[in-house]
Amino acid sequence: MPKKIIRNLQIGFGVSFIILVTSSIASYVSISNLIDNKASVEHTYQVINASNKVWTDLQDAETGQRGYILTGDERFLEPYNQSMVTLPMAIKNLQDLIADNDAQMQRSDTLYKLIDTRLSILKRLVRTKRANETITIEQLEEGRRFMDSCRAVIDRIVDAENQLLEVRTANVYSASDNTTMLIIAAGLISLLITFYFYTRIQKELQDRERLQQELADMDRELQGRLASVERMADQIAHGNYSVKIDEQHDDLLGNLSHSLNEMSAALRQSFEILNNNEWEQKGMAQFHEVLTGNKENVELANDALNYLISYSGLVNGACYLFEDGDLVLTSTYGLKDGLPKTLKPGEGMVGQVFVDRQPKLFEELGQQEYVVNFAHGTIKLNAVLWMPIISDSKCLGVIEFGTLDAFSKTKLDFFAEACFTLANALISAKSRKQVQTLLEESQAQAEELQVQHNEMQNLNVELEAQTQKLQASEEELRVQHEELLQSNQEMEERSKLLEEKNLLIAERNVEIQQKAEELALSTKYKTEFLANMSHELRTPLNSILLLSRLMGENADGKLDEDYAESARVIHSSGTSLLTLIDEILDLSKIEAGKMELEYESVRIGDIVDDLRSLFLPIVTEKSLRFNIELDSDLPHSVEIDRQRLDQVLRNLLSNAIKFTAEGSITLTIKRDPEDNHHVLFEIRDTGIGIAEDKQQLIFEAFQQADGSTQRKFGGTGLGLSISREIARLLGGEIRLQSVENQGSTFTLIVPIDRNVVDVKPVTEDLLNSISEDVKEIESLVSDSANTFALPDIPADVEDDRDHITADDKVILIVEDDIHFAKALLQYTRQQNYKGVVAVRGDVALDYAKTYQPKAILLDIQLPIKDGWQVMSELKGHSATKHIPVHIMSSLEVKKESLLKGAIDFIRKPLLSEQIGGMFKKIEDALERYPKKVLIVEENPKHAQALAYYLSNFNIASEIKNSVEESVDALSSSEVNCVILDMGVPDRSGYETLEAIKTKEGLENLPIIIFTGKNLSHAEENKIKQYADSIVLKTAHSYQRILDEVGLFLHLVSGSDQQEQSSKNNGLGALNDVLRDKKVLIADDDVRNIFSLTKSLEQYQMKVYSAMNGKEALQQMQENPDISVILMDMMMPEMDGYESIRRVREMPQFSRLPIIAVTAKAMIGDREKCIQAGASDYISKPVDADQLLSLLRVWLYEG
Repeated sequence: MPKKIIRNLQIGFGVSFIILVTSSIASYVSISNLIDNKASVEHTYQVINASNKVWTDLQDAETGQRGYILTGDERFLEPYNQSMVTLPMAIKNLQDLIADNDAQMQRSDTLYKLIDTRLSILKRLVRTKRANETITIEQLEEGRRFMDSCRAVIDRIVDAENQLLEVRTANVYSASDNTTMLIIAAGLISLLITFYFYTRIQKELQDRERLQQELADMDRELQGRLASVERMADQIAHGNYSVKIDEQHDDLLGNLSHSLNEMSAALRQSFEILNNNEWEQKGMAQFHEVLTGNKENVELANDALNYLISYSGLVNGACYLFEDGDLVLTSTYGLKDGLPKTLKPGEGMVGQVFVDRQPKLFEELGQQEYVVNFAHGTIKLNAVLWMPIISDSKCLGVIEFGTLDAFSKTKLDFFAEACFTLANALISAKSRKQVQTLLEESQAQAEELQVQHNEMQNLNVELEAQTQKLQASEEELRVQHEELLQSNQEMEERSKLLEEKNLLIAERNVEIQQKAEELALSTKYKTEFLANMSHELRTPLNSILLLSRLMGENADGKLDEDYAESARVIHSSGTSLLTLIDEILDLSKIEAGKMELEYESVRIGDIVDDLRSLFLPIVTEKSLRFNIELDSDLPHSVEIDRQRLDQVLRNLLSNAIKFTAEGSITLTIKRDPEDNHHVLFEIRDTGIGIAEDKQQLIFEAFQQADGSTQRKFGGTGLGLSISREIARLLGGEIRLQSVENQGSTFTLIVPIDRNVVDVKPVTEDLLNSISEDVKEIESLVSDSANTFALPDIPADVEDDRDHITADDKVILIVEDDIHFAKALLQYTRQQNYKGVVAVRGDVALDYAKTYQPKAILLDIQLPIKDGWQVMSELKGHSATKHIPVHIMSSLEVKKESLLKGAIDFIRKPLLSEQIGGMFKKIEDALERYPKKVLIVEENPKHAQALAYYLSNFNIASEIKNSVEESVDALSSSEVNCVILDMGVPDRSGYETLEAIKTKEGLENLPIIIFTGKNLSHAEENKIKQYADSIVLKTAHSYQRILDEVGLFLHLVSGSDQQEQSSKNNGLGALNDVLRDKKVLIADDDVRNIFSLTKSLEQYQMKVYSAMNGKEALQQMQENPDISVILMDMMMPEMDGYESIRRVREMPQFSRLPIIAVTAKAMIGDREKCIQAGASDYISKPVDADQLLSLLRVWLYEG
């Protein structure tokens, strides 16, 4: 190393070493001072924290002592006791920390004495509290003074430490600044000296190194150029013609390199041409193999696209073929969903290439959206190519290719030739398909010709068979003619025998009359018993039906669908039970032969669904299997009385379940194999079965297979008897097959269509006591009657039934006089109505249900069914009872017509003025809307409640309280109906009826009696002399009132009624009045409380309950803001009368609405309730609509 460099290094390192030692000593001294000052600062913080700890413990002791003094609870002394332990240690810790400071130690001693005194005071006060002695204000004030003194001493200690803290902190900052400045200065000086000597030495070294590097570079360059020439020559010798020497020099070695580069380029070009030709020829050969075979266009396009992309090393592509004027996406490769399925020619680049028939190439794409999708992301495409598929100047489609590289000329030529080949393949595939289609059509036509030939042969055979049958029929007709001649001779002989038996018939008629009277008396007793029993059964059903209906509706959505469905099943079952009670009452009608049927079209599927929902829970509960099997050729529906059919099926299924302990119940519905016009309902069980000697007994009334007192299964024994008679009424029968201990099969057979019903008399079993002679005479009479011809039924009149539209007004004319019917039809058309004419009574009901006329013109004397039967059917069917009926007859039956529900009676022969007046009444009835009802009621609250209920159905009402006011109102205003709420019929009620009926012009005004008493026959007959209908106050009396008013006012049913119903359901006024009101229900029956609570809670009312009068008074005292009371009159301990008097004695409840709930509306009940202090009353069972209306009236005024 040169001496100059060594000297410079010695001087530089020596000076740097001296500065380093000096700065290190100074830094050590400064850092030591900094550490000492920092320790002083930390000591000051410790003193302050110790002072705060002493104060905190003292506060905890005082807080615990104060809490104990205030509450007397020992738990509040926990902080006090803990502070007694920790406070001395905190003071000791503080004294240890300030032991080196005399001033602070003096303050510490003072603080110790004050705290000791304060703790003594705290202990003394705790002992005083424990001794239950009184703590004075002076004692508390003394403690407060010592606390203030302690706080002052602690504050002085903390202030002194804060002053020390400021001084020590300033020293720390000063020492820190000095140390920092010293280190920075020493460092800068060292760096300057080091940098100076470093630059001098570096310059000398760099000059030496530069000279050495220049020599080495020249040597390496020469060796490298020679090596490049050598490597290139070696690569060319081994066939690599892509190598090239990058030579920039112009010397001899550079000229040699240029010559080698030119030779390599010429060789490379020649071999590339050979490789490209070989690649293209190989690809086309393989492509031809891909297209070979019997392939459709889609398969060809898919295979071609996959091969071209795979062979060419592309990344994606798509093929569009031209079909029916559009370019349809046929195949894709490596593309995600979202491509357009079809394109129009000229639409997009695909459509443009199709129109131009020239390929399009876009390279060096810069847009971000041209990408290839992979599982790990996307890669940007470099080029996109569109190639048309052309053959013979006809373009068949377009193929699109995408690549990450560029498209070479070789690939472009390859794709052009491939698309031409693909076009030829597509044309060939299309030709093959056409040939195949023509071949299939030819085969189908040949088969069709063969079938037609076979049919012609079969037809010829059938024609020959029919010819033979016609010949046989002619022979049968000749035989029947001879038999008819013989029958006429026999009938003449029977007529003589009939005359001889007439005397015997008269004698037997007397016996029959006596037995009929005895039967009527027996039926009367039985009917009265059944009526009383059904009344007792209805009472518990009141709560069941009301609660299950509320739960099934699930208005608040609290129940899940399974529970709501269960509730609906309960309600359905309860309703079915109520229907069964009504059916028990029908027993007397069945035995008397007075049961009437209401035929309708019933879907078999609906029957199955109802039976499954009703019986499946019961069967499941008994761990039985319930199977329902339907025949494949069942009709869609049957024409039958749905209620009676359900009654029979329910009874048969109930018996099967009751008498089956294990196994299954199977309901099979199928056509009758013996008669295709009947349906079989077969109920098969695996129960106990029925002995053969008792199989007829069980069909007798009040009889069972096991009638002993120790029988296992209960029941009245009426079910099968009623079911058998109903089956006969329906035109069918019930069959039984049973083996004891193996099960039973009951089969109900009913006709599909009512027109094939052959009803057997239901009273035939009641006349067993009549002798065989009378049966023989009746048979003779029946046979003779069958020989007499029925009166001819007039031919149908051509009317407007085929030209009726939805907006037309229709009049139904039921008249057997064709000429008079045509005259009425003509007049009907003149009045802008459409007319439908029925010339027989048995079709009137069906016509009324089908065409829903605005009015019916009815004659009395009609074939098959007379006018009275038609009137009864019309008013007994829910779909037709609202239609006004005008009766026309030559008989004087005006009173009977009006009593049966007609709105007018006209006696024949009719004058043109009478016909005009009749149509004027029809028009007035249709245009009179809304309807108006007069309510005569002495209780204004009840009248307002009923008026409010009727207003929900757009029925206007007027309220009057006396006879004089009601008669004046009827005379001065247009009233369509009167509701007389008599309560208990008395003299004033009959005076009202008499006054109304004797008033001129009011004789035909409909009157409805609304009473709460079970009327005797005498009272009912007396009322019916004036009134048109009687409605008893029951759980559904308001709905009955609405039905009766609708009947007399001829309210429009169907959609209008549904609209009113929906409007009633959405009433806001009722909700607004009842919401958040508090009601007290006092009743000793928990079921009534529960059902009423559920009903009222639907309207957001808060309900309180009481089981007797004493509990009711207690509830009133606990809840003085109750808005209304529902008070039952009959309760234990304290009844409703006494409870009401006690409530009225309280001044704050003197005007509180109290509604008395009575069991019956007996004479004097209402007055007794009012005298006790009730505001209003309502009878049991409670009508929910009436109760809500009353609550609205009373709470609205309140």
